[in-house]
Amino acid sequence: MAAEKRMGKKYLLFDIDGTLVHAGGAGRRALSAALGKIGVAEEVVRKMPFAGKTDRQIVLGVLRAAGFAAGELPDLLEQTLASYLPHLADNLQDKPAAPYPLARELLQACGRREHLELALLTGNVPEGAQLKLGSAGLWDFFSWGVFGDHSEDRSELAREARRRIASGNGRVDPRDIFIIGDTAADVACGQAIGAFTVAIVSDYEPREKLEAAGPDLLLDGFAPLFALWELPPPA
Repeated sequence: MAAEKRMGKKYLLFDIDGTLVHAGGAGRRALSAALGKIGVAEEVVRKMPFAGKTDRQIVLGVLRAAGFAAGELPDLLEQTLASYLPHLADNLQDKPAAPYPLARELLQACGRREHLELALLTGNVPEGAQLKLGSAGLWDFFSWGVFGDHSEDRSELAREARRRIASGNGRVDPRDIFIIGDTAADVACGQAIGAFTVAIVSDYEPREKLEAAGPDLLLDGFAPLFALWELPPPA
């Protein structure tokens, strides 16, 4: 315990999709169904890349691609997101999101260390994040987060997270903030605030694209993070 008290506090901000859980396409199916209710063809949704984007960014991109006028976008955005959540809940009830290997063990180990603070930095809207992580049994590990309803710009999510950390703790070394995600956009938003960036290779973006983004660490899974944060190795 004495050694732990001497350690500087670190803030571990996790992405959700492709990082902590695999939702089996539940989010895409739910958004497609919600957008279909306002007349957007499924083909338009299918062409839109989701990786690394916020929910707001995805929906607005689809609406623009479908030809809606700028003045219509705010109302259609809110309407779509409100419809999306029940569809997402239904999809996850049929097939819950699956945690990636060692995700639960890593969060449990971090939660036992007072100098490690767990948080979320995700493009999901808060209710969507809770549905996905709740279905995988991981929601209760997190006491706060910055979500996709805050901004279309993922880097602004990181800046908001830094502001919240600083407001409660005074001056914080940005290298004590860790951004953990699976896309080049996760890396870029961490770099925007000078954070330590960890890219996890998943099904969403190829290794080559993650390498080109220049993360501090590029990993194939969570195992090396136990040593990085001086945690007991997983059984």
